[in-house]
Amino acid sequence: MIEVDDVVKGLGYTRSTAYRYLKELCAAGLLRPTVQAGQYALGARIVELERLLELTDPLYRAGRDILEKVRSHEGSLLLQSLNQNNQVLCIYKKGPDVLEHAGAQVALTRSRGVPFPLFRGAASLVILACLSSHRIRQTYLADAQQIAEAGLGQDWEEFRARMAAIRKRGYAVSRTEGKRPLVVGIAVPIHLPAPDQKRVIGSIVQVCAGDQSPTQEATAVKRLMAAAQQIAQQYLSFSQVPSSHRSNGARASTASPFKDWQLIS
Repeated sequence: MIEVDDVVKGLGYTRSTAYRYLKELCAAGLLRPTVQAGQYALGARIVELERLLELTDPLYRAGRDILEKVRSHEGSLLLQSLNQNNQVLCIYKKGPDVLEHAGAQVALTRSRGVPFPLFRGAASLVILACLSSHRIRQTYLADAQQIAEAGLGQDWEEFRARMAAIRKRGYAVSRTEGKRPLVVGIAVPIHLPAPDQKRVIGSIVQVCAGDQSPTQEATAVKRLMAAAQQIAQQYLSFSQVPSSHRSNGARASTASPFKDWQLIS
């Protein structure tokens, strides 16, 4: 729930300005008022946008199609996407939200729609390691203290070496510290095929409860890499403009896959 007081306190607006913005968001369908005065919930337009993402986002569509065919054994498979705020977001998940091992249970923290920083967990690190040196450097400068606390390097040189090692190995592994049962994440990047093979568009991570043997880890990496390659190929096919849109130059530029949708005006 969102309250007017939260908007006033968080954004520094006056109450009248906060009410005006909230009213505009309600008019757009992004929020809706509740029975409690001054309190708002997400609106129906969010559901429409969710459906639109399922129909049009090439990474979501490719990942969903491929991961449904991948055997995940006892864990969960998560498809990650890098957003514009240098965060990694789970956009699709196959498997349980709660993992069990040796009679103990643990809930997944990397749930769908929850953003994570680039330096937290295997799913994020494997993406960060494949970005440009400039992006890696900027990430370190912005969060050097948190990176050091995460055990990823006490200085730039140590952190850069860790990223280079992940990039060379081709996958990343993370293990929870101080939690039982132990949760292990094994992640691989999703690279576009040549000539854009240096571009990383996301990652796949397998999350399991209980430590993995070297054989289990190697098997998981092989399976995930094969899935990542298939997702990249299908991503390209979903990203291609239909021939009907290319056949008429002037008309092609105005054609929209959203013509049957009432989008936010």
